[in-house]
Amino acid sequence: MSDPAPDPLAPLGRVAAPPEHESTSGTFYFWVDKSQAVERTQIVTTRCAVGGRAVTFVGVVQEVYRRSRQKDVHEEAARFDGRTAERPPFDSEGVTYAEVAILRTDPVAHTPPTEESEVFLATPDAARKGYGVDRMGAPLAVGLLRNGGTQFAGQAVIDLDFLLGKNGGHLNVNGIAGLGTKSTLLLTVNWLLLREVERQREKLGVTNPKRLQVVPVIFNVKNFDLFFIDRWNTEFRKDELAHKGDWAVLDVTNPKPFEKAEFYAPQGAGAATPVATGGRPSESVKPYSWALKDVIEHGLFRFLFSEDDIGTANLGGLVGEVEEWLTNGPPGEPRRRTTNGAPQTVQEALDWFKQQKDDKAFFGDFMPGTKGAFYRRLKYVVMEGDGVLRRNDPTGNPLVIPAAGRDAPLVIDLHGIHTTPGLQRFVVAAVFHQIMRAQSRKQVAGLKYLITLDELNRFAPKDSSDAITQQLELVAAEGRSQGVILLGAQQQASLVKPRVVENAAVRAVGRSGTLELGMEVWKFLNKSARDAAAQLLPEEKLLYQPSFREPMLAKIPFPPFALSENDAAPADPTPGTAPRFDDAEAPF
Repeated sequence: MSDPAPDPLAPLGRVAAPPEHESTSGTFYFWVDKSQAVERTQIVTTRCAVGGRAVTFVGVVQEVYRRSRQKDVHEEAARFDGRTAERPPFDSEGVTYAEVAILRTDPVAHTPPTEESEVFLATPDAARKGYGVDRMGAPLAVGLLRNGGTQFAGQAVIDLDFLLGKNGGHLNVNGIAGLGTKSTLLLTVNWLLLREVERQREKLGVTNPKRLQVVPVIFNVKNFDLFFIDRWNTEFRKDELAHKGDWAVLDVTNPKPFEKAEFYAPQGAGAATPVATGGRPSESVKPYSWALKDVIEHGLFRFLFSEDDIGTANLGGLVGEVEEWLTNGPPGEPRRRTTNGAPQTVQEALDWFKQQKDDKAFFGDFMPGTKGAFYRRLKYVVMEGDGVLRRNDPTGNPLVIPAAGRDAPLVIDLHGIHTTPGLQRFVVAAVFHQIMRAQSRKQVAGLKYLITLDELNRFAPKDSSDAITQQLELVAAEGRSQGVILLGAQQQASLVKPRVVENAAVRAVGRSGTLELGMEVWKFLNKSARDAAAQLLPEEKLLYQPSFREPMLAKIPFPPFALSENDAAPADPTPGTAPRFDDAEAPF
C-alpha cells in the first residue's frame, strides 16, 4: 500500500532561476517549501503568464538537491567545533531544491516558467496531459504511473499507434536477468492486447474490418518457463487483494491466466511425440519438425547455416546452388525435386552430397575445399538436429501459423533444442519467414502478428550478417507495414543488431547494468534516466516512445499467470474449450 498522498492544493515551492541554475525551455528549478517533501520522479505543474498569456507547465523531477548556507564542509564542521556532541546556538538554514524536465506546455510555448511561480504536485489528469495521453490515437494502460517513491498518478499508458504499426512499430525491453523481469512485461502486453481484441469485438462487432485482431506467438527460450502461462501464479494468490488493486487502476477487474493457449515443442528424435517439457502433460503439447520436403517448400534451406557457415561468398553461393538444385516448380511455389535421382529425405541429401562432392563436374564452379566445408557443416546440422530435422522421414510436422486472429497465444519452445543453438535460430527464422511471406501476398485488415522473443542477442547478434539475422532486421524495418510486430527483449541491447533495437518505437528499460547503460545505444536517455534505470525495482520499467519528452516510470502489475513451473498452481481439472477463431483458419 502507498503512503497517504500529499495535499495537491498545497504548493511544493516556487520556481527559481539564480545563476548556475537558470531555467531553459526544457528545464527549470524550484525551491521546496520547508513543510513539503519532494522526490525524484514526481510529476509537478506550475502556471505563469508568458508574453501576456497564461501557460501551464507539466514536468517530472529529475533530481532533488539539498544545500546549506555554509560555503564548504569545513564551515559545517566548525559550527560543531569538530565534535558531534556539540550543539551550535543557531540552526543551519539550508534549502532543498529540485530540477524539473518539462514534459509539456499548454498552450505550446518554447520558453521556461518565470521565477516565483508556485509549483504543485500534479494530479492524475495533469500527469496524463504531461505525457500526451489525451493526444494518443489508441491509448493502452500497461501499468501504474509512479509519482515519487510510493505514490502514483493514475495509469502508465503507451500508444498502440506506435506499437502496432500506424506511426511506428515493435516493443523492445532491456534488463538484467532476474531483476529486469522482461518476460513479465512482454507477457502482460500480450495479455492486455488480447483483452483489447475482446473489447473491440464487443464494441465494433465481429464483421467490422477495422477491429483489432492478433495472433500472439511466444517463443520459450529458457527451461520450459512459459509452458505454464495458463496456470495461476501462486505468488499472485498470496497477496491477491493488493495485486488486484493494481490491476484495477488499469480498469482490469478480472486478471487471470492465459486461456486456451497452445503449446509446441521439438519433436523427439526417432519419435512422433514432442520432447519432455517438465511438468506439462505431454498430451497437451504438439510436436514440430521439418523434413527435407518442408525445408525446400517453405524456402528455409539457407536458414540451416549460420554466419560462420555462409559468411564467405563461395560457401554462401554453394548453399544457394544446392538449394536451387533440390528445388523444382515455379519460384512462388517451390517443390522438392523428385527426378534425376534427387534425395527425398535429409539423410539422403547428406549421402547424396557425400557421393558427388569429389566429382569435378558436380557444381564445378566451386573448389573441392568449399564443397568439403559445405558437407561438414551439413553433416553437423543433420546429426545434431535429429528430431527437429527428420533425418529419414519424408514429411515432418512444420509449424503452421494461423492466418486469422485468435484469442490465445501459440507458445513455441526453443529450449528443447539445446544441442544446437543454430537450430533454435532456424526455428525463429522459419516462423518469421512464413509470416512475412504470407503477409506480402495478402494482408487481413486489422490483423497483427505479435512475435515475442527474448534473448535477441542470440538471434540477431550485433556482428552477424547471416540470413537469420537479416530476416530479423527485415522484420524490424518493414514488419510493421505488413502487420508483423516484434515484442523483443535482451539483457544487453549493445550486443544486438542496432537496426533491430533502433526500429522499436516503444522502448522499455528494466533494471540494467551501469556498464551497459554507458553504451552508445542508450544515448537517447539522459543521465538522470540512466541513473534511475540502474536502480529500478523488479516491477518497475522506464517506458519511452517518440511522443514522450522524458521516459515514463511505471509499475507493472504482478502477473496472475505463472512465469515458471515453480510458481505455477496445479492445473485446473476442468477441461478447456477449443480455441476460437474469428475467421476461417488457413495454412500459409
